Amino acid sequence: MVKIEPSIKTLILEFIAENGSSHIQEIHLKVTEFRPEVPQHTIRARLSEMSRSEALEEKLNAYGNGFYGLYEENLDLCSVASYPNRGPWGNPTYRGNCSGWLAKDLILRFKIESVFDPAEGSGTIRDVVQGINLHKQKNIQYEGRDLTQGWDILTSPLPEKQFDMVWYHPPYWDMIRYSNDPKDVSNCTTIEEFEGKLNRSIERLLGALKPGGIMVILIGDKRKHGVYYPLLRTLLMNPNVGELKAIIIKIQHHCQSDNKEYGARNPFLIPIKHEYCLVYQKGDSRA
Repeated sequence: MVKIEPSIKTLILEFIAENGSSHIQEIHLKVTEFRPEVPQHTIRARLSEMSRSEALEEKLNAYGNGFYGLYEENLDLCSVASYPNRGPWGNPTYRGNCSGWLAKDLILRFKIESVFDPAEGSGTIRDVVQGINLHKQKNIQYEGRDLTQGWDILTSPLPEKQFDMVWYHPPYWDMIRYSNDPKDVSNCTTIEEFEGKLNRSIERLLGALKPGGIMVILIGDKRKHGVYYPLLRTLLMNPNVGELKAIIIKIQHHCQSDNKEYGARNPFLIPIKHEYCLVYQKGDSRA
């Protein structure tokens, strides 16, 4: 469950009570951990607005983790997205865990009322949905599955209901091996095996979507033994995964590979700093 961070809340309360006018810089620093683009004058304006509130505690809770619009819809979302801070969702120590910012933005943009995550990992999407429900007074339904729970994406029963959105963040082939389970797609020995299972997985997940529902796939590229593999390549040619509506290039931050030294002898070893967010729509059978 996403909760308000006590330290920033305390700073805000002291500021509003006129006991901590010097806290503005501290509050700004806290805010920029999540929203680096927010200027200090915006923070002052928000504080001024909040100082006139008769129910300050409710106001703080309504804003979420602080007062800087953690659960506001990003109206400037475009085909390139960058979130330097991963946000408060999921477990940051879980390798391969994605940021929740893009999921939050897409859920709000499409006014999603139900979400299925078939590879929930540390629960990032679950936390995003819980936060939206709490701080935006929504009632978005969520279901998650994972191989660690004994659920196999290719053979286990799908949920009985259908959803407005399926969010699928598969392994990037064998970049991170999540288990020794042969059903784990991160254990595929060849790119052909991986791409085959990836496509079959997404074709199957289409059955968990309502007509007109949104399929979101977050996937990256991989380099192995000097060969570059764009892992989305076969999805783009697959007519059985819905209609491709958008591709968002998501900039990657704080990767383990950031600390890797690439020798200058091979000029083609350009570090990979991006992922693709593929947005598909399931056909409306009622049309």
